[in-house]
Amino acid sequence: MKSGREGVKEMWKRFIFQNEIDERLSPMIRDSWIRSKKWEVDPFQRHGRIKKIEAERYKNLIDWSMPLMEGLYSIVKGSGFLVILCNEKGQLLKSIGDADTLLMADKIGFVEGADWSERVMGTNAIGTSIVIDQPVQIFAEEHYSQICQSWTCSAAPIHDSKGTIIGVLNVSGPYEKVHPHTLGMVVSAVKAIEYQLRLNENTEKNIMMQRFLEATTNNMKEGILIIDTEGKIIKANDQLKKFLCLGQSQLEGKKIDEFFTNKSIISNKPVYVQNQELHLKIEPSRNVHHVMIDKIPIYKDSHWIGSMIMMKKIEKVRQFVNRLSGNQAKITFDDIIGQHPHFIQKLNEAKLAAATDSNVLILGESGTGKEMLAQAIHNASKRKNKPFIAINCGGIPRDLLGSELFGYVEGAFTGAKKGGSAGKFELADGGTLFLDEIGEMSLEMQVLLLRVIQEKEVMRIGGHKVIPVDVRIIAATNKNLREEVQKGSFREDLFFRLNVMPIILPSLQERKEDIPLLVKYFISKLCNKLNKPFPEIRPDFLQALIQYDWPGNIRELQNILERTLNRNTKPILSAKDLPEELFQPFLSQAKEEMEIHKDDIKKRSLIRALHLFNGNVTKAAEHLGISRSTFYRQMKKYKISY
Repeated sequence: MKSGREGVKEMWKRFIFQNEIDERLSPMIRDSWIRSKKWEVDPFQRHGRIKKIEAERYKNLIDWSMPLMEGLYSIVKGSGFLVILCNEKGQLLKSIGDADTLLMADKIGFVEGADWSERVMGTNAIGTSIVIDQPVQIFAEEHYSQICQSWTCSAAPIHDSKGTIIGVLNVSGPYEKVHPHTLGMVVSAVKAIEYQLRLNENTEKNIMMQRFLEATTNNMKEGILIIDTEGKIIKANDQLKKFLCLGQSQLEGKKIDEFFTNKSIISNKPVYVQNQELHLKIEPSRNVHHVMIDKIPIYKDSHWIGSMIMMKKIEKVRQFVNRLSGNQAKITFDDIIGQHPHFIQKLNEAKLAAATDSNVLILGESGTGKEMLAQAIHNASKRKNKPFIAINCGGIPRDLLGSELFGYVEGAFTGAKKGGSAGKFELADGGTLFLDEIGEMSLEMQVLLLRVIQEKEVMRIGGHKVIPVDVRIIAATNKNLREEVQKGSFREDLFFRLNVMPIILPSLQERKEDIPLLVKYFISKLCNKLNKPFPEIRPDFLQALIQYDWPGNIRELQNILERTLNRNTKPILSAKDLPEELFQPFLSQAKEEMEIHKDDIKKRSLIRALHLFNGNVTKAAEHLGISRSTFYRQMKKYKISY
């Protein structure tokens, strides 16, 4: 039995002509020959198949491989070897070699563009290494195609960072000059190429990430400032530069204390600051911006390397909070129903008021829709995209109303939350503040309110800083404020400040002609809410509603209609479906008598509590379980002096 090259040649012939596999053949070569015959590769083909190279697609692979290919060639130069780079399909991309060797390769089509995949050329180092995804060395007659059998080839696949084959590096040369270390050199070169590709990929990722972060920060609504541990500005986003009216070159690379004076900003410590409200002072212009800041330390491997500061204009923060908390007007003039001439006249007055920026005083009985009208005025005004904030002056205890309206600083009183709190005037800045039940406000609070209206600035309780505010006031009350002024319970100067555009809303009793229209409108809305079909409304149903006095006005009408619809199971509404109280006028008289009796009991309880605690209002109020402001209000109501 022949050995060495001659032995392999005999094995090849028996396999090609007789389909016999010698057991001494290496498993890798045996499997490749079987695949080659299965794919019907012509072992006697005389020339490789050449296709056009997609140069642009493989530009990076070629660029990063060429220096290492040249280094490898410098080792084998003059020995008849070629250094070849192929793509992931086995197509030759680049060949480096001696001129005579390149000429010999050209004769068999072993040139750039040639397809040396196993499916086309059969067993060969380039194609087989791709199939088995391993470095291989193919000697002479181990090649399936005869045109390759004067060569020995050593090839290793090149992988990307995900482990996918993206190319092959191959060294081919005369059989007799092969060296066992040739494959080792190829594998080492491939590792170096893969390392360079990973470095390039990481560099591209870093550049892409940098561009991504720049795009992200520049599109954020907050101003972003990144500083190092020495307070040097590393990065500032476009929003911050626009916000502060400063250029790129004016900020980056400079020390932060060149631009800001606030300690929480320039502090060079890894301090975490969240939602701190401050008046940001800018050097050297001395401009002041009212902002909310967050300061977040940045760490790498537990070492502090700098901080990121985020700034938001306080008005933007408040607009966002107002949207979340529902501090927006929803009602427009289109939502207000009525055709009575007197009511239409009042709506026209309200529309005229909306076109101005003057204060408005809405007068009318409870339930006539004073807040709805206030919302409509706001939504028809130039302030419509700003906050609409409502506060019930009669529903908040006297000692809390001040902090609600004007805000407070940290530590202003027991229970004041950390960082303090903005009042309704600050939250409504740029928009409208609706003061409902203004007639219930205490005289001391009226003094403070008058000052804010006159000066257009507010000072938080316990604070010293004056905060400018631009707020339009719409006030409402069911009291006759002129009479309250004469009694001395309402300041005349405040009355004149509020009474610039007075609007007196008629009661439902005064516009009974609108009741059918209101009934159909409210029933339609209620049917949608309750998922019921719109019922047939009988004339006696409407007549009963028209005859009633409606002491609770439109609010009472809505209540009665909702109660009626909830109880009704028929598709018809008639008078008998309405509550009994609409047909029993004496009930209201009995109610009045009962109220008088209740008032007498309340008055006696107040006097008894005062006697019990020797005139100490605080203890008397605690004894009765009511707030001190409520106690004072009831003393005033029942004319109790102590």
